[in-house]
Amino acid sequence: MKNFSAFRFGILIMLNFCFLIMILPFAAAQELTDNTDQKKYPMVTIPGTETRTFYSQVLGQDMMLFIKLPVTYYKDTAKVYPCWYVTDANLAFPMVANIAGFFEVPVVVEPELIVVGIAYKIQDMADWGAWRTRDLTPTNIPGLDTYWSNLFSGMTGRQVEVKTGGAEKFLECITKEVLPFVESNYRASPAGRGLGGYSYGGLFSLYVLFRHPEIFSIYYAGSPSIKYNGGLLFQYEKEYASTHTDMNAKLFMSAGSGEDSLMVANVNKMAGLLESRNYPGLKLKTHIFPGENHQTCIPAAFMRAFLVLYKN
Repeated sequence: MKNFSAFRFGILIMLNFCFLIMILPFAAAQELTDNTDQKKYPMVTIPGTETRTFYSQVLGQDMMLFIKLPVTYYKDTAKVYPCWYVTDANLAFPMVANIAGFFEVPVVVEPELIVVGIAYKIQDMADWGAWRTRDLTPTNIPGLDTYWSNLFSGMTGRQVEVKTGGAEKFLECITKEVLPFVESNYRASPAGRGLGGYSYGGLFSLYVLFRHPEIFSIYYAGSPSIKYNGGLLFQYEKEYASTHTDMNAKLFMSAGSGEDSLMVANVNKMAGLLESRNYPGLKLKTHIFPGENHQTCIPAAFMRAFLVLYKN
């Protein structure tokens, strides 16, 4: 019964993301179909960004990093910058990078940030959907695997395999491959690393906070899938509290009031639990956006995350 409830919840959350897939343009690194107009006209680019590719030995596949550099990066060559790592970059990076840019014009609002979007080299958005489902979820739920495999295969006309439960391996990719690459190739500070994500990405942020708190110190969990696998995050939070007297972290959680009531209730419940622990080092803020649903909340939520975590 627990897995069945998690399955139903996962469907509701991911259906919202599938809706996003259908209504939003593909990310900047999406490979375009060859036609006359696309040969004639250049692609839109995001100022101040770079794309880096690497083969992940941990995941066994090609990966991409979408990097938004501060406006002063190549002018002030001695400056070292804080770095915010964001999941779901195939879809979210253009939005997040441009939000970061709003804090640079007409004057720079400190602190300036390097924003790193972690992305996949994909054929289409079904690949993104399958791999994010794999990498951002902490445990395997076979029913979800079957459901999303059927859905994504139907979207593309090819067989797309989905296997949930890869969060630990994905974090290994981040710690052993992404962080060393960024911090050796860019003036990104290893101190005060940030991690942010939405929906399953929010689930992943909280998973890392409770299971591996030494890697990052700043976290954003937007509309996090706290209900995943029967509310497993509540178990992780309890386990953390049983072995720790402090949590040296800055955390922002958000949701929209127009989402299902369980989403809002779980965000408030998690915040209440964390506040009840009286961790001296924890700085926690939450916000419920009035009238916003799982899709419409996203831009406002990321803007608020920049403000709460970095710009105030």
